[in-house]
Amino acid sequence: MLGKHRSQHRRLALLAVVAAAGDEGLSRDQLHVLFWPEASQAKARHSLEQLVYALRDSIDAEVFARGDPVRLNPSVITSDVADFRTADERDDLERVVATYRGNFLEGFHLHNAPEFERWLEAERAGLARSYASALERLAKKADATREHVTAVHWWRRTVATDPVSSTNATGLMRALMNSGDNAAAIQYAAQYEAIVAREIGTSVGPEVSSLVAEARANAEVEPLSSRPGLIEPPPSPQAGTRLARAAAIQSPASSRLAAPIRYFWMTLGLVITVAGAAWLRFERRGTPATSASPRSIAVRPSAFEHEPSSIQRASTNSIAAYELYLHAMDPIRMRSDSGARTALKELQQAIALDPNYAAAYSGVARMHVRIGIGDDSEMSRASRLALAEQAALHGVALDDLSGESHAVLALVRRGNYDMRAAERELDRAVELEPSNPRFHELLALLKVMTGDPASALIEARRAVALDPLSPTAAAELANALLANGQCDQALAHVAKLDALKPPLNRVGSIAAQCYARSQNWPAAIEQLERVSANGGPRGQALLAYMLARGGRTAEAERILANLLERSRRLNGASFDVAIVYSGLGNSDSALTWLTKSIDDRSLGFEWMPWIVQELERTPRFDRVARRVGLAPSRR
Repeated sequence: MLGKHRSQHRRLALLAVVAAAGDEGLSRDQLHVLFWPEASQAKARHSLEQLVYALRDSIDAEVFARGDPVRLNPSVITSDVADFRTADERDDLERVVATYRGNFLEGFHLHNAPEFERWLEAERAGLARSYASALERLAKKADATREHVTAVHWWRRTVATDPVSSTNATGLMRALMNSGDNAAAIQYAAQYEAIVAREIGTSVGPEVSSLVAEARANAEVEPLSSRPGLIEPPPSPQAGTRLARAAAIQSPASSRLAAPIRYFWMTLGLVITVAGAAWLRFERRGTPATSASPRSIAVRPSAFEHEPSSIQRASTNSIAAYELYLHAMDPIRMRSDSGARTALKELQQAIALDPNYAAAYSGVARMHVRIGIGDDSEMSRASRLALAEQAALHGVALDDLSGESHAVLALVRRGNYDMRAAERELDRAVELEPSNPRFHELLALLKVMTGDPASALIEARRAVALDPLSPTAAAELANALLANGQCDQALAHVAKLDALKPPLNRVGSIAAQCYARSQNWPAAIEQLERVSANGGPRGQALLAYMLARGGRTAEAERILANLLERSRRLNGASFDVAIVYSGLGNSDSALTWLTKSIDDRSLGFEWMPWIVQELERTPRFDRVARRVGLAPSRR
């Protein structure tokens, strides 16, 4: 193994940097600046030597070539990024395209290493530019040799790298027209116009308009839907000659989808859990394919979000759009910010291929909601929810008979504290698809939030009856029992889920609430410690609350310091801070941060019981409750 989580990331980062440097390598001084810019030279030198020693010990004593600069030893270990660079230097365009498998180190971050992060962004951008350039040159080469079908293939792939580029758009349109497919050229022009209007708020240029007029003059347009082979799927990463073996994914959800996220491992036994088709893959030389088996990774969708209720293939005729949608909606994507962002891009590509794909718009809304609850440094949560609302409304407008579209719109309404509208949308979803357990689960949770525990219990029981083996349905039933004061029964249902690996985050929080009601703080803390590592900032906040209530104030204050630092970086993290202040008994600060959480949309109704009893008797809390429409019975 490469070591514990944080040191493992450092070692992976060092491998990435040295691999990208190729045969030239990097001097030790360059590596000092990249990883430890503020450390003394002696300390930086010592840290680097520790990393190098650990990698030699974990992989092979000869993993690095001897001397300075630091280089990988190609007789021991190779990487795809080195293959890509070699192909690019040799002008082997097809090899360049075949080797590229997505954004370099997508989703990988290194804590407290700003110089490395800047290097990574520049490296990622440079590799992407080389890939896009290779595609464009292949497309133009096919144009020049009048290989029109091949040209269409390469231009389509070029368009995917930059959907708003007029050069790419006109290249694809001209290639389609040269192949005799004027109808497809006109159809794509309409899609391109929608993309440009949505992304940059302008109209298409005169060259595109001129090509459309030319295409219309050349032939009578035939319906695109009658020609299913017209739009080809985007390229998917192909297995290279030295591709590291893929780790097994033990997830019932992933087995139902055609394109699960890939998890790659090195022969030394490390699993690289980078979302999407990210590529930094190493292979140790001279290792027989059967010498070892990869470790399995158990995966589970986020407890916050719910997996899509169904795959809505009927709302598109585009095979390519459907495949993108399938890949994007893999529940594993919801487990990380980077996974959700990659999924969002794929869904936007699906919409570019079929602007009337209702399910893809609903998927876009879902991903905006998911990104908004994470470490979103791009925009405020309110802005993210506005984008989600726009997409969700578009999805409903395109397909009002889709239960999923209404359920996603309900999530957006809930995020904006419009609980009545959220309930109307969920009622509509249940009306359209009464046998879908997920809609009953969402409705049960909403009933708990709005102070109707009796109705919540009815909906939760319906969800379990529809899917008796669903862990999320069982968790929602336990939550409804908790809301009805039936803690013994809630804990009995929670116990049924103890064997889940990894544990469902929601289960620990429900059990902790039950124990908290009897002031059994050690048991509550134990429940939250089981899931806090995967529960993100909210899980840490809940753990800190219980630690504070259990008298472990110093530990709670350490977590609070981390959450305060996070709130300074992000506009959407106030509620977690309010939870901890409430546990510490600081009502004034808790109410201040609770008020902030309304504006930044981080207030979590499902977690209000943790802090309400500490604050509900104050006039300031009444004002907060009125702002979000909290029912008196809920308080």
